[in-house]
Amino acid sequence: MGTSTDGRRRILHLLAAGGLLLGLAATMTGGLASCSAAKPAEQQGSRALNQGEITRLAGMRARNFADGRVGLRGTIGPAGNQTKVDGWVDWQRQLVYVSVVGADANTALIQATPSVLAIRPGTPPSAAPTGPAPESARESAPASPPAGAGAALPAGKPSLTPPADGWRVRPLQLSSDEERPVDNLVAFLFLLAKQEADPTGPLGELRNEWVRRDTFEGTPVDVLLGPALLPQAAPSVAPSAAVPSGAAPSGAAPSGAAPSGAAPASAGVSASAASAPRTEATTVPSPTTGASAQASASPSPSPPDPKSLEAHGGAVGYWLDAKGALVRLETVLGEGLPSVLDLQRGQQQEFVRAVALGGQDIKPTAITKAEAKVLSQLRQRNLKARGGAVTVTMPVNPSALRVGRGWLDWQKRLAYLAVRDLDDESYDVLLHADRTGVAIRKTGKRVPEQPTLPVPKGKWEWIDWVALGSSGEITDLDYLVYEALSLAANVADDADHIEKHGRRLRVDVLGKVPVGVFELPSAVEANVPAGQARMRYWVDNAGVLKRLELRTATGGFAQLDLDLSEKPPTLPMKVK
Repeated sequence: MGTSTDGRRRILHLLAAGGLLLGLAATMTGGLASCSAAKPAEQQGSRALNQGEITRLAGMRARNFADGRVGLRGTIGPAGNQTKVDGWVDWQRQLVYVSVVGADANTALIQATPSVLAIRPGTPPSAAPTGPAPESARESAPASPPAGAGAALPAGKPSLTPPADGWRVRPLQLSSDEERPVDNLVAFLFLLAKQEADPTGPLGELRNEWVRRDTFEGTPVDVLLGPALLPQAAPSVAPSAAVPSGAAPSGAAPSGAAPSGAAPASAGVSASAASAPRTEATTVPSPTTGASAQASASPSPSPPDPKSLEAHGGAVGYWLDAKGALVRLETVLGEGLPSVLDLQRGQQQEFVRAVALGGQDIKPTAITKAEAKVLSQLRQRNLKARGGAVTVTMPVNPSALRVGRGWLDWQKRLAYLAVRDLDDESYDVLLHADRTGVAIRKTGKRVPEQPTLPVPKGKWEWIDWVALGSSGEITDLDYLVYEALSLAANVADDADHIEKHGRRLRVDVLGKVPVGVFELPSAVEANVPAGQARMRYWVDNAGVLKRLELRTATGGFAQLDLDLSEKPPTLPMKVK
């Protein structure tokens, strides 16, 4: 629980390499903001922390984790060029959810995990003052409203149930300048919680400082200057040589196999579009920073004193009350990014994870015999259902969003889609796929929302699934369409195998229809942790597929939704 040791080390390396937390120098301690504007806090002069203060600071992260979820409000950047954030951080679920207003008045909703950032640009829908969101606005909503949904939300907070559409997803990308302030904020927030208290011995050896007494919303607090990354071991003697640079973070390859078992390489619209300038790797990247790459190419600076705050991610101003609860923090998240963040410990409303990040929380359990029997007949029932209208939502690196609409005919094993890039119509294509391969037709202009009928002739680029898989150019959309086409057959699957290897992730609601959400790991996913398989299958009580979900190269999820009430038109078996 909390940030893993490997994740903490990775972020520490990034902070050190990129200077992401430039820190608050000891000479600035007198300049830390005071809540007592009318009556400035008494300046008593800074000093080293006493044992009680060290103990409170060492217990801060454990207190944060125990509280689980708190409100968050603050600013990033200098006066006149500030980004304002308002929302929550949930340390136990490893999730941040905020509304963001930039200095240019542009607005967005943001949800983030320690490795993935989801952004929904534009003015967010107004938060409902009472009650749960309507079903139409919550694709993956729980059967009951989130805790706290019945009370009015404070002004500025986003709706507890985020919109289902419009989310752009990308890996978290740390930066040492003003380019990605929210990424830096998210990475830092996840460092502020840990299941156990930090050791006081190593912390006490650092050059921490007590700055002053102050008040926060009427509560007396101590303002302490401490490290961004609390030490877990005693500081070692600084080496005479330069600090060796850490290994660059590497992405974890998707566990799902490409058609024919080939290694995946790119993600987006289709292999035939691989010549497009936007690079889209199917490997899910870890958080990265351009600064670290540049640092490795230049001479390494002399290492800081291991007892300095600089050696531990930089200095942070922590505002702690008498019980050790963090109520405000001040730091510099990058060059030109001074930040003041208030933690509203009374704001603990439970919010819903965005569909783009997987929707409702999962609780993986073994599949029962009854469920295994239903799932073993899934492809037979799909074949009988014939197919229907299809809607695809596909996040694509970097921060792009593509939407496809069309039809899937399980009996003919055909799919025909019009795929739109919401930002760049030059990526728009028509897609036709069958059991043998996939073809795309680049139009160079905006395609219609529904694919053209009759199917246009000429300019189709076709590749068979075997060649596509072995070419290393298969895309996330190819994966999704290939899997959808394969989910129809006139024979049952092995129920015993499904019971042994499959998992039920949760029960959910989709379009007012109750569904079970399952994962059925492939052979190459035998050792993948529960809940981490690449595909998720949403199955209704009749045993028919309603949604197919794919973990994409962005780190977020794509969805292929089926409306079986709209039967597919007559589609051509082949295109020319």
